[in-house]
Amino acid sequence: MSPFARSGLRAGIRVALFIAVWILPSLSQAAEYIVAPDGSDAAAGTLNQPFKTIQKAADVMQPGDVCTVRAGTYREWVKPVRGGTSEAQRIVYRAAQGEKVVIKGSERITSWVRQTGKAWENVWRVELPDSFFGSFNPYKKNLEGGWLNYGKEYHLGAVYLDGESFAEKLALAEVSAAARTFYIADAPDKTILYVNFDGADPNTAFAEINVRECVFFPLIKGLRFITVDGFTMMHAAANWVCFRAFQHALLGTYYGKHWIVQNNRISDARCAGMVCGNDPSQEDEGFDIEATGHHLVRNNLIERCGEAGIHGFKGWVASVIENNLIQDINTRNEFGGYETGGIKLHDAVDVTVRNNVVRRVNKGRGEFVGIWIDWGAQGTRVTGNVVYDMTAWALHIQNSHGGPILVDNNVFSGRVRCTSENAVFVHNLFADCEQSSAIENFKAVYWEPHSAKPVAVTQLSRQNNRYFNNIFVRQGMDQISEAPGYQADWNFFFQGARKSIWGDASHSVEADFNADVQFKTLENGVEVSFRADRAPYDVKCPLITRDFIGVFPLTKQWLENHDGSPLTVDRDLIGNRRSNRNPAAGPVERLNSGANTVRLIVGSLR
Repeated sequence: MSPFARSGLRAGIRVALFIAVWILPSLSQAAEYIVAPDGSDAAAGTLNQPFKTIQKAADVMQPGDVCTVRAGTYREWVKPVRGGTSEAQRIVYRAAQGEKVVIKGSERITSWVRQTGKAWENVWRVELPDSFFGSFNPYKKNLEGGWLNYGKEYHLGAVYLDGESFAEKLALAEVSAAARTFYIADAPDKTILYVNFDGADPNTAFAEINVRECVFFPLIKGLRFITVDGFTMMHAAANWVCFRAFQHALLGTYYGKHWIVQNNRISDARCAGMVCGNDPSQEDEGFDIEATGHHLVRNNLIERCGEAGIHGFKGWVASVIENNLIQDINTRNEFGGYETGGIKLHDAVDVTVRNNVVRRVNKGRGEFVGIWIDWGAQGTRVTGNVVYDMTAWALHIQNSHGGPILVDNNVFSGRVRCTSENAVFVHNLFADCEQSSAIENFKAVYWEPHSAKPVAVTQLSRQNNRYFNNIFVRQGMDQISEAPGYQADWNFFFQGARKSIWGDASHSVEADFNADVQFKTLENGVEVSFRADRAPYDVKCPLITRDFIGVFPLTKQWLENHDGSPLTVDRDLIGNRRSNRNPAAGPVERLNSGANTVRLIVGSLR
């Protein structure tokens, strides 16, 4: 489903946001291989003689070829062995039009034995030889990795009923008392699970256990021009991901380039749903920005992942992550640390995070965030996103010299923290957002403009952050102390929100006006309603352009796109063109005086 954003104002205006469409290779110029559950890998891979596994198609496809997968469930780890050679010669993996294709890292188990005794009536036991798992047994591997602050006693293994995972317990007695839980018994040469199925019979219901690290992840580094389109992918057992270490996840690009990942449902990853899959390296090491990244990740539903929806380090450079629905991250709070978030990116050079909806990221016992741009970010843009319904923070821009990082046209509800310098916040709606800008005692790298060539690693300081044309509701900027080069003006502060104590003197407005910001959760997006008056128009905000913001002295970089062309914030959250002379404050350009509604439809409903 193509994403669109809609502004349903009281006057009945409806506006669609159109995005570019990547054209698949013409089937007349390429081979098309068909995969179906009743096929055979000894067959020809045609419509009448389909392959049985997606991996068989991956083994034989050449640049320009297409793999079309028919409806069914496929239990395999797809490991592409080659990529395409150009945009016109992609290798494409796609679900057949209108058909539900599920790829799982789990296996169904039907040999459960019910335990006896009243206290154990809902508990079932299964015993499997370790040979069942081959070289990877997730029930005998604990979570581990950098910045994993708690939960290392838990395992990578998980149990599912009707697709959704259960909570692991660390004592057998806890399983009998808690529905939808499981316990892993310590036994040599075999794996024993005790599971509380809450009254269900797992031998007739759909009970599964995960057995594979990944669902779609190459073992060959650097594959290019691959499209993954329209699948439901579930139940990966990959370990905790950290920005300095090699990364596995349910789906990953392994430091590839020019991937398109679209229209998929990615769910129930033990840790991360999607990563770029870097080799181990240090965050301040340089690399070739044109050798990796440049991906398009769009229209995906990513949910019920234990660590992060999208995580990455270096390999997302110059990528666009847009129109994804990311929800229910770390809901069990079994483990966590400083790598948990809806979107968590390190060294995000020239990355655009656009028009995503992020919600229900659980705070846990640490620092967890809806959108988290961390370490070495430069030329990054966070635009048009809606982040709400969080116990975690909504946004954190961390440990970067920026130069710049642009945050524009978003709607945030929850804590917003910026521990970076040279960040630009414009045309956002901050609803109940505690603002923080304390710098942490770190040194960070900055790069030559639009590259990943290090210039220097220097101490972070509070300087040059800008706040223009924003709307603050109930909490304002009075918590942010003054710093060199900080600027703020043309901001609006409603319902008790207060101006900064160092700026906002000339054009900004404080008023008791009740903006009444409300969020309505939709299955495939969100509806944001709020009230407005004429003030966001009448104050005559400036158009945010490259020249208005100016060059950042440290990085010598302007407000620019990856190709160096000037960047102007001339569109609002839903794609409406802004006034060239005096745009309205906040994320929506065409405001009614009174009630307004913005609907953002994202993700995939396959």
